[in-house]
Amino acid sequence: MSGDEVNGADAQYAIGISFGSSYSSIAHISQEGKVEVIANEEGDRQIPSILSYVDGEEYHGTQAKAQLVRNPKNTVAFFKDYIGKSYSGIDPTPCKGSAHPTEADGKVVFPIQDSASGDDASNVSVSEITTRHIRRLKNSASDFIGKKITAAVVTVPTDTTNEQRAALSKAAKDADIEILQFINEPVAAVLAYDSRAPESVQDRVIVVADFGGTRSDAAIVACTGGGLYTILATTHDYELGGAQLDQVLEDVRSFSEN
Repeated sequence: MSGDEVNGADAQYAIGISFGSSYSSIAHISQEGKVEVIANEEGDRQIPSILSYVDGEEYHGTQAKAQLVRNPKNTVAFFKDYIGKSYSGIDPTPCKGSAHPTEADGKVVFPIQDSASGDDASNVSVSEITTRHIRRLKNSASDFIGKKITAAVVTVPTDTTNEQRAALSKAAKDADIEILQFINEPVAAVLAYDSRAPESVQDRVIVVADFGGTRSDAAIVACTGGGLYTILATTHDYELGGAQLDQVLEDVRSFSEN
């Protein structure tokens, strides 16, 4: 992930965004040329990918995560994997403790009350939720850096489809962010590791494992000393993640109490 500023009237400043199902992170390149992970207003550098609404007020990140207990029906979480998919193509199971996705004209929407007026919930599309999330990340980065953010490099899982990339680009555009490039998550991980390597990088093959909140991914990446990264193989497990472990622990606790 990187930041880049172009001098002139059309100055552009880009950040890096790691957009996860459970957490997101933002980063830029400092004036000293070092990659710096940015803290949001609450001081978090690992920001929950959650939005919550109370009396029309939008909460984000850690504050929104706290609303999962108090206000779950108006708290949207675990929406990232739904971007660019039809309702028939998603698994709504991860959202059982938050606002539940429903179908509207074949699209994924969340029935939430996101305004102060009226008692009826409105159907907010997953695209709009993504736009709001990216906008909050952009604003946090802008406040931290003191510059207007106009572009980003975004990490995505290796199984992200072209439709999902297009939907993510549109959601970012609606937040006044241009996505300059998508980087596959395992390649981004290897790049981050290589940037700290004290010696010259040699040709090698690396296994990158990602144990996430709702899924786990692994990839085999071939790396050359010249900076070429090639993904040789990938695997994805949607039944193994932190949420599943939490459920096992909850089941064990319930069993022991009975």
